[in-house]
Amino acid sequence: MDGAGPVREFRSITVPLLRPEIAVALSITVIAALSSFDLIYITTGGGPGNATVVPGILIYRLAFGGGAVGLASALAVVLTAVISVAVLVINRLAKEAP
Repeated sequence: MDGAGPVREFRSITVPLLRPEIAVALSITVIAALSSFDLIYITTGGGPGNATVVPGILIYRLAFGGGAVGLASALAVVLTAVISVAVLVINRLAKEAP
């Protein structure tokens, strides 16, 4: 683009070309953040108190510690739905024309 400054060039050319890659990275980040369990469980066990409780820890505690398997299953389904909706929204935004 003739006469475009570096900021305009970045915003008008580079960002639209990187939109699919940004969407993939954002999708993977959202999925990893919402479904993180192993690292938090190994390092802190969800504590001290409830400081590092994520949905996966809560589901685990309900299913195996509290005996509320039905509630844990329902929360797992809701978590799956939330992750699916988030990924669909990210993908739709990535496909929109600027």
